[in-house]
Amino acid sequence: MAAKKTQLTQLKKKYGTKAIDNGLRLNPKDFLDMLKWRDELDPQYAKLWLDYTYGGLYNRGVLTERTRLLVAISQAVAMDEMEVVESHIHSALTHQVKPREILEVLLQITVYLGTPKVTRAVRVFKKILTKAGRMKEIRDTQPPMDGNIKARSLEKERPTWRVPDSKFPQREAMMQKYGWKGISAGIRLQPTHHAETVVQFDRLDQNYLKLWLDFIYQGMYVRGILDDKTRLLCMVGVCAVLDEQIQGDNHQRAALMLGATPREVLEVLLHSTIYAGMPRSLRAVRQFDRILNEVGQAKEVYETQLPLQI
Repeated sequence: MAAKKTQLTQLKKKYGTKAIDNGLRLNPKDFLDMLKWRDELDPQYAKLWLDYTYGGLYNRGVLTERTRLLVAISQAVAMDEMEVVESHIHSALTHQVKPREILEVLLQITVYLGTPKVTRAVRVFKKILTKAGRMKEIRDTQPPMDGNIKARSLEKERPTWRVPDSKFPQREAMMQKYGWKGISAGIRLQPTHHAETVVQFDRLDQNYLKLWLDFIYQGMYVRGILDDKTRLLCMVGVCAVLDEQIQGDNHQRAALMLGATPREVLEVLLHSTIYAGMPRSLRAVRQFDRILNEVGQAKEVYETQLPLQI
């Protein structure tokens, strides 16, 4: 213990206290291990890395720690980086993020990544909670088998639709054919492409369309475990690290419509540079800059810049 304390004192003297203290606060389980190998192999790189991450981006405060960690977990799963997934799950639990919310992020990503990566991530999550003796928190917060279907009302949801009749003239017929719940959720949450996709798959494969609507829009997207804003910021982050520009555009627009500020969406993209590097992340930033100008919200970013030195 004394040797570890002495080593920590030396590292703080070498690299500064601010970033190291923040690293120990945010990632107490393995921050020192990450710093040690950098210090041993290349101290200049260690200093640059520290100042950029724990002393810089992780210290800006634009995103809450809950949101930042949930986004980071989703991105690590997308990249199949299970060691990083494990590290961030530990950090999220340390910062009082609810186990059910962490699990929900993993389950929601099934829609974007399929089951293999998600299965691996859930195994990591279950191992961590089992070892910590916290699986009861998952059992006690299971949603009902039918979700929140009984609480939904077509009359209440109609005013929330974001697709005008002129752009979805088949809406009533589609609701009659496939049920209103999936269609309604889609044109509330994904107005930029949902109607077009429904019409297209009605032509191509109506059986699959029914399965798709029931699984995603009647099921996953309306579970209510995560608020829409947090869920969409996670998906913005996933699209950024996957370099998925079409869905990235869709989710960036949806995040703005469902409560995220332009600065919060931009912050997710900037943090993505840590996990996926600059090329993919900066393409997503350029895309978002274009969207902000198209929707007339660019000024909200320009006027909320952080000071040059924090």
